[in-house]
Amino acid sequence: MPGDNRHSAERLSLIVETQRDIAGAGHDLATVMQLVAERSQAITGADGAMVNLLEGGDTLHTRAATGIAATAFDAKRPLSGSVAKYAIGDGQPILIEDTPSDPRINQELRAKVGDRSLICVPLFRGAEVIGTLNVMKKSEEERLTENDRRTLEMLSMMLSAAVSHAAEFEARRGQAEAFARFRTLFEGASIGILRLGPDGRAVEANPALEEMLGYTTSELADKTFREYMHQEDLERAEVLFRDLLGGRRDSFQLEARYSRRDGALVWAHVRAALERDGDGQPAFAVTMIEDITARKRAEEELRRQSELNEHQALHDPLTGLPNRLLFGERIEHAITHAERRSSRLAVLMMDLNRFKEVNDSLGHQAGDELLREVGSRLSAALRGSDTVARLGGDEFGLLLPEPSGADDLLAVIERIRESLERPIVVQDLPLAMEASIGIAIYPDDGHNADLLIQRADVAMYAAKQESAPFCFYDPNADDYDPARLTLVAELRRAMEERELVLWYQPKAVLENGEVRSVEALLRWQHPHQGMLYPDSFIPVAQETGLIRPLTLYVVDEALRQCREWRDEGLDLSVSVNLSMRNLLDLEFPGQVAGLLRQWEVDARLLELEITESTMLANPSRTKHVLDELHALGLRLSIDDFGTGYSSLAYLRRLPIDEIKIDRSFVMSMADEADDVAIVRSTIDLGRNLGLDVVAEGVETREIWDQLRELGCNVAQGYYLSRPVPAVKLQEWLEKRRGAGDEAAA
Repeated sequence: MPGDNRHSAERLSLIVETQRDIAGAGHDLATVMQLVAERSQAITGADGAMVNLLEGGDTLHTRAATGIAATAFDAKRPLSGSVAKYAIGDGQPILIEDTPSDPRINQELRAKVGDRSLICVPLFRGAEVIGTLNVMKKSEEERLTENDRRTLEMLSMMLSAAVSHAAEFEARRGQAEAFARFRTLFEGASIGILRLGPDGRAVEANPALEEMLGYTTSELADKTFREYMHQEDLERAEVLFRDLLGGRRDSFQLEARYSRRDGALVWAHVRAALERDGDGQPAFAVTMIEDITARKRAEEELRRQSELNEHQALHDPLTGLPNRLLFGERIEHAITHAERRSSRLAVLMMDLNRFKEVNDSLGHQAGDELLREVGSRLSAALRGSDTVARLGGDEFGLLLPEPSGADDLLAVIERIRESLERPIVVQDLPLAMEASIGIAIYPDDGHNADLLIQRADVAMYAAKQESAPFCFYDPNADDYDPARLTLVAELRRAMEERELVLWYQPKAVLENGEVRSVEALLRWQHPHQGMLYPDSFIPVAQETGLIRPLTLYVVDEALRQCREWRDEGLDLSVSVNLSMRNLLDLEFPGQVAGLLRQWEVDARLLELEITESTMLANPSRTKHVLDELHALGLRLSIDDFGTGYSSLAYLRRLPIDEIKIDRSFVMSMADEADDVAIVRSTIDLGRNLGLDVVAEGVETREIWDQLRELGCNVAQGYYLSRPVPAVKLQEWLEKRRGAGDEAAA
């Protein structure tokens, strides 16, 4: 009993001392909260305490902590996951005598603090909850008691008042400091700041806004924002402004145009916030107005340039008509539409008879003039829903969606013939032109753009052979068609059943014979015809559009093999050949990136080979695709270099790492001095451009040594090895390494 009295006396002394010290701390919120935590811990004999303030109604922010609670200092956590939610709900302190087993406790925070019992006290400002005080004890034997809870309940009014008064003072001081900072910002800001009253007139405007709009603050005060905002942006701004000053929103953003005093337009990004009066009622709109005119002009120029680039990529530069790529896309779109409506469409291929005579007699300028006029007349002869495309030379393509029947097609052809028969004056000479036209019908003659174009082309050549103005596609006249269709179907099945396999031909460094890379070459293990080589099925794949999935099949298989080699400790890069369709396919780079991620192969181990002719089919689109592939980190090589007609200026703009000298030059080096000169020049060119040079078709030791003397980097050919399956390649490599690379070379 005497011990209890002494304990009560000590506690009472601490309470009195706490009241005195908190009063002495004044309005310093941090000091007051720290004192509340320290003295609450001392009064209850706890091992730790913390003061939390409620922010935004749903977040607790620990602002002071002592003892074992110090680890949670400055921690923010949701009120919903805290024991404080229950104390605030009860409106009075709660005691939890076994925190590890109580479901109201945040066990993650408890594990950091290590407490076994806890008291949580809600702190009030009037009826409003402003935070909580927690005290906690970690001892299992001596836990916080109901007597401790009653003591803190008795103290809660004094503690609440102390924290509340200090918080109010800090808030007022913060407001004063914020106002001073605002005035400094307002006057010196580089963007415009405008305070608007409920009627939309300026109450204040900073110097930056005056300079932006050319009006003084007094002049703006005589106007509503409606008088200097662009009419097309006003309706949206009016709605947002009314909602803001009506208290239905606290802020908004928009882009709008303003009229300067001198009549010029200013594009601006507007951020507006509601300012309330002392009673909490909407009073003003504070708007920050950033001049984005220069950015808008740049965006417009980029958009215009993008549209121009896209137009150039899809249109013939001479006539302005769609090119082959756009023509194919429109056919595919029309097919989709026809499928839904169960309707037909017609694809026409047309070229001009005796056009070569015009070019030869009058020159290419006259020929160009003639082609422009023909394109114009064809467009005038067709409906607005039809498409006229120039596919190259004197060849034109026509797409007629939903023809009503054969009579409708014949009427169109007759209009075309009549438009061409009217004399076209070129260099003061009246020329009457004739054309040969081939017609293919969807779905009778094909189910995709490539097939319809190819069959319309067959029909056009049939018209030429028969000296007829036009011909419909006739399967009986297409000598190659049945076999081709059968091959296409079998090729699709072969990919699904993995009958297509890769063989690999090694490439060796000429200086020391080391093999660092291989070229993947496709083979078809046909169940009935045996081993088929690419020449027998790749052309069909290119004509039908099957080359796209076929190329991805090869890349996938090559990367799978590359991954297997890496797992076995064999560091070999592998190269894959691309077609023109791949270089025109904007989705191809993303598909390659996906396969690299799937097989977890470093991009540096993949090399893609393209020929000069494929690059020149559509230079702008090709460069875009090559740039994206290069950005992945893989290597790009020009195959069969020297057989195309690409300019050095164009080559230098491409992200190329390597050029491969065509085998026709390499194989004849022993007999043809001119070819030796070509090879030497190509090697010098590659060196000057910082490119690796690979020689294909190396079949003798003599040519190997000659290439090494000329400074060529890498050789590939039968002298080194024929293409072999992956298993035999590994056996060959092991045998070669046993003999020593350089000796084997």
